[in-house]
Amino acid sequence: MLQLLLFLMSGQNPAVPPCQARLELHQQEGMMTVTGHCRNLLSTASHYRYELLTIREGASGRSQNTQRGEFEVAPQQEISLSQTRVNVSAQDKYEIRLRVLDMAGHAVAQDSAFQNAAR
Repeated sequence: MLQLLLFLMSGQNPAVPPCQARLELHQQEGMMTVTGHCRNLLSTASHYRYELLTIREGASGRSQNTQRGEFEVAPQQEISLSQTRVNVSAQDKYEIRLRVLDMAGHAVAQDSAFQNAAR
C-alpha cells in the first residue's frame, strides 16, 4: 500500500511501467550472443540499475555469469545495457534473466529466456 501511495504522490501510474526490458538473443555456430536492452517509456531522462544473469548447464558442466551496472536513458529512448556470449547446444539447458531496478532496488522491468533440453 505504501508503494502505491508513493507512486501516486510522485505522479506515476503504477500500472504503467517506467521502462521496458528486452533480451536480444542471436545464436550462430554454437555460440549465443545475449544483449540486454532498456527502453525508457517516460518523457524525462531516468537513472536505473540492471542485472543480467546467464546460467548454462550442459555435458561440460555448469557456468554462470552475472553482469550489473547503472545507466541513464534519455526520454523515449532505448539503450543497450550489456552483452555476453555463451557456448550453447541443443542439448544444453540455459536460463537468462534481465532485471531493471530503480535506484532503491525495486524491479521496474524484466525479461527472461529459457531452454530446457530433454536429457
